Amino acid sequence: MKKYLFMSLALFMLPLLAGAQVLNIGGHRAPLDNLNHIWLCSVPQANFGTDFSAQVTYGDELTDLVIDGVAVASGDSFTFMGIEGGKQYTVTAHMGDELITGAITFTWLPIVELNGVFNNNYKEGTVTVSEPDSAFAEPLMAKLKWRGIATNTSGKHKRNYRIKFIGEDGKKINHRFFGLRNDNCWILDAGQMDFLRVRNRVSTDLWLDMARKPWYADSIKNVRNGSRGQMVEVLLNGEYVGIYNMCEPIDRKQLKLERYEPATQTFHGQLWMAYKWSQTVTMSKPVKRSVGARDWDGIEVKYPDVDEIRLVRWTAMENAVWFAKRADDNHQVLDSMSYHFDIPVMQDYYIFIAALQALDNESKNIFYACHDYQTSSRLTMVPWDLDICLGQNFAPDKDIPEMVKPERDLSWIMHLPMVDMMKNDTVYRRQVKERYWELRETVLNTENLVNRYRSAIDELENCGAAAREENRWSGDSDLANKTLDLSAEMDYVENWIRRRMAYLDDFVFGDDIVPVFVKGDVNGDGEVTVADINALIDIILTGDADQDTMRRADVNEDGEINVADVNTLIDIIMG
Repeated sequence: MKKYLFMSLALFMLPLLAGAQVLNIGGHRAPLDNLNHIWLCSVPQANFGTDFSAQVTYGDELTDLVIDGVAVASGDSFTFMGIEGGKQYTVTAHMGDELITGAITFTWLPIVELNGVFNNNYKEGTVTVSEPDSAFAEPLMAKLKWRGIATNTSGKHKRNYRIKFIGEDGKKINHRFFGLRNDNCWILDAGQMDFLRVRNRVSTDLWLDMARKPWYADSIKNVRNGSRGQMVEVLLNGEYVGIYNMCEPIDRKQLKLERYEPATQTFHGQLWMAYKWSQTVTMSKPVKRSVGARDWDGIEVKYPDVDEIRLVRWTAMENAVWFAKRADDNHQVLDSMSYHFDIPVMQDYYIFIAALQALDNESKNIFYACHDYQTSSRLTMVPWDLDICLGQNFAPDKDIPEMVKPERDLSWIMHLPMVDMMKNDTVYRRQVKERYWELRETVLNTENLVNRYRSAIDELENCGAAAREENRWSGDSDLANKTLDLSAEMDYVENWIRRRMAYLDDFVFGDDIVPVFVKGDVNGDGEVTVADINALIDIILTGDADQDTMRRADVNEDGEINVADVNTLIDIIMG
């Protein structure tokens, strides 16, 4: 207990200087950004476009406060005329003998203050979350660490963070923000490599709106197969570090997975994440799994926590991987596929990443969840980390137009587990196409898509956050020293979406795109009969046929046309 009391005192001394510079404007916390000498205050959006009269209070450390030429003693009211995004009200004040010259500006985004020294390991610090509609916020104790892979290498500046809130005794404590869930664990996503900054947040919201619920959701309330969040503005140790997506993690609680029973060591709900590309992750040529390991060639156990229970159980995930591998080898979809995979969600995932061209979410950046292994081993899918989509290159220093053009075909998606169903199973292909056209009427309507992303950028621009973000990060090495211009990037994204959806309509999901053959219908008459055996034998003997007929003649789909195809065809006719 003494340890955490000491820690508590130490933590609250970290932001002491910044705390002394905080203004209270109409009950809203306004911390000072020492980098730009601006007090940033979050107020309700309804205050924008109006004159805002508010009581201004501050601590004894500040004296001689003057706003727009008017001396304001602590407790006085001041009217901020015509609040607009980016508009500044000049300020001078003294802190001791030091003269502070700066400005006050307003936002309607929440403001998050981080105080502490952080790295790849959890370190204690404080987090203050000021919401526009809430009362004056106070610092909360937390443990924080950097997170990410490519975004967390040496020399990066705008870091991602994982936050775990704690109490004075060091034990976890829950907090609710933005009307989302009440929990101790939150994530700050920097959008570090995203020139739009909102690709991940808006694309995840799109997934939440378009994807069908996991197969067990009818019997379990409030199942969410995606992460909700809110765009916020962040200060780190009193310096502005820009706009972030503060969001919920993907975990057992989100997906309503059944708890592990420690008393009997019984596994129920389970969660894994595919975090890098490998032949195991693509389920095409899995390697042998090490017994007892939490990681299997790019797939990591997320629940139950291996550190807590000292056990792992891979059965559901391993069986699904080997099933998909066998299905690839046999070039056929087996009836038992729904035993291993949540088919409707899998179909929606295929359409989702195809529409957004989410290059970093093909096979990797996927959570696989098993609701309760004791009743069903079926896995559902959840996407994660959607920065690399909508024409975004893998890294700011990469410029590969052919990779990200909206007319790019779907060859890049070929390693997604069970993707062969799109070419090998007529019924499945038809289901996916019908689902695509259903979504084109609603969430994937081109205008709806464009407006979804443009609205997010408009919000950042109208509250002034876009200009602050551009001022902070444009030309930084995180962006390969390129200019950050959210408006110009949005114009690019709009053009990209319009071209992408037209391309998918005409060349991917159109009725005449993929020839639909009845398996075994070698002569193409719509039936599988003895006549097809005769046609197949003629082809084997002469090799004389057009491309479509040759494809139909490869009945067992092993890439060769020989007597093995005759045997398969006879089995089809007899069966």
